[in-house]
Amino acid sequence: MSSKEGGTALTRRNYRLASDNDKPKSTGIVNEKLLTDYLYHVFPSTKPGPTLASLRKPLGFQDLGSHLEKLLAEGEPPEEDRDAPVAGRLGPSTVVLDHTSGFEGLLFVDDDLLGVIGHSNFSSIRATTCVYKGKWVYEVLISSQGLMQIGWCTLNCHFNQEEGVGDTPDSYAYDGNRVRKWNVTTTNYGKSWAAGDIVSCMIDLDEGTITFCLNGQSLGTAFTDIKMGPGVAYFPAISLSFKESVAFNFGSRPLRYPFWSNKRGIAHLSSNTEHPLALTGVWATYPVEGYLPLQNPPTADLLKAQKLLGYIKTVLATTIDVQEDRLVEKDCSSWKLHGEPTVLLTMAHIFNHFAPLMCKVYLVEDVLMSFLLGILEGGGSVDEHPLIQQLLDLFWLLMEDYEVNECLKQLMMSLLRAYRFSPIIPDLGFQIHYLRLTTAILHHEKSRKYLLSNVLYP
Repeated sequence: MSSKEGGTALTRRNYRLASDNDKPKSTGIVNEKLLTDYLYHVFPSTKPGPTLASLRKPLGFQDLGSHLEKLLAEGEPPEEDRDAPVAGRLGPSTVVLDHTSGFEGLLFVDDDLLGVIGHSNFSSIRATTCVYKGKWVYEVLISSQGLMQIGWCTLNCHFNQEEGVGDTPDSYAYDGNRVRKWNVTTTNYGKSWAAGDIVSCMIDLDEGTITFCLNGQSLGTAFTDIKMGPGVAYFPAISLSFKESVAFNFGSRPLRYPFWSNKRGIAHLSSNTEHPLALTGVWATYPVEGYLPLQNPPTADLLKAQKLLGYIKTVLATTIDVQEDRLVEKDCSSWKLHGEPTVLLTMAHIFNHFAPLMCKVYLVEDVLMSFLLGILEGGGSVDEHPLIQQLLDLFWLLMEDYEVNECLKQLMMSLLRAYRFSPIIPDLGFQIHYLRLTTAILHHEKSRKYLLSNVLYP
């Protein structure tokens, strides 16, 4: 089904809608009052207005498009705020590794300019964006556990095949291979890292301190009284030896260890409250309150995606009983795509906005993956959670092929990345959590065929 051109028409092929015998008895023609009640129930306004049904303006599908547009615009940050430069940061808004001028030695940089492999004795590279005031954080996903020095440097730092980040006066680094910190001289610091670990690199340019965390646990303040003042700005930077590799996350996807900030009206940048790390207490002890990622999160799109997901959840949990002329709340885990026209038309309006957002990696990881992981939270076998199969049916029905393809690709790559870079605990609880969702997705035949042919074994 598609509503891409304003109207709503069934255009998807190869999908069998339920026959009349398959449909529950509650399916049927919905009268105007019941339809109005249903649509206001699914799409409630947060603004003051008539609460009594008798005072509300009737709402039908012909008016739903404009009604939904207004709801999505509520609370959206002004356009000028979204494009405004962030105080304390200089450089491109999309932060990547500087593969044109900000490197020394021979390195292989991934196509996304976030992953890097050393290919000479001791290679160095910095990011494209620097910071000069405020509190900032970025993450490094450790792919190999060899000799590397990760941290911050100024533009005045000049590295060579023997000296890298932390070996010059205006650079500071953590080395988890030798378990040391570096700023010209070196002392013992932190813990040993391993492949699959995540290092968080934090700089506080209000207090002049640099701190590192390993898998969400603070290693303590590494440096104090760092150089600050006019003309001094710090770039994320790394030096690594031959064949060592890492991947950076400056904020293009949700930080693995979420944080809180009240800057610019942003509350919790991650909606990932059902993530397994939330159950461990790691989040509660993660000491990065007030730190921002170098790259702005897509706040407007994130708010919109969360609203739309809320509407989807309401549809899943609501049944229209036309015989009793009322709405019935139910457990959404039992929802099935029966082909009720009212439900499909409602979902089509939601997916008109939701589908394009699900092509963006940040939103797939923060919104969709969190929701799907939450469905499996109750335990049991994957077959005991048929809702995921029903949702994938819905995706293939209501999204354009290129949209569902990109969504599945980003979802699978995010799951594999989360599996690889999860803390290892005795019962492998984190890894199992991601494997269960991966298995559930691959149980869906059409999704499995696409992923096996185009993503996992292209």
